Amino acid sequence: MDSPADMNSPATWLELAESKLDHARRIFEIGLYDDAVSRAYYAMFYAAKAALLSEGVDLRRHSSAVTKFRELFVMTGRVDAEYLRYLGRAQTARERSDYAPFAPLSREGSEEIINTASTFIGKIKELLK
Repeated sequence: MDSPADMNSPATWLELAESKLDHARRIFEIGLYDDAVSRAYYAMFYAAKAALLSEGVDLRRHSSAVTKFRELFVMTGRVDAEYLRYLGRAQTARERSDYAPFAPLSREGSEEIINTASTFIGKIKELLK
């Protein structure tokens, strides 16, 4: 990112989303499933932020961003409700991994979140074309 103005660019946030997804995959490969889920969630959050910025909306709070994403993209039919469920499941898994570390996620659960993150980002890229 070259300047602070880039922080308001959907392309910048989409690039960050792709980077976090790559990190999630790498972390997953070394067996740190909780950390991989956290990165996958942030990949999705950043993609959602890119979508919101494309509509001129800049929200920092996760709950506000999810609510506004639902309002602008799901309720209008631009994005299927399944994508909102992906984001919600990832957020719940991330919170569990961050705040309940003694109940770690399974390899399979982590892999599912990473796969849905990839699908979610793909949908946002399609939406922003």
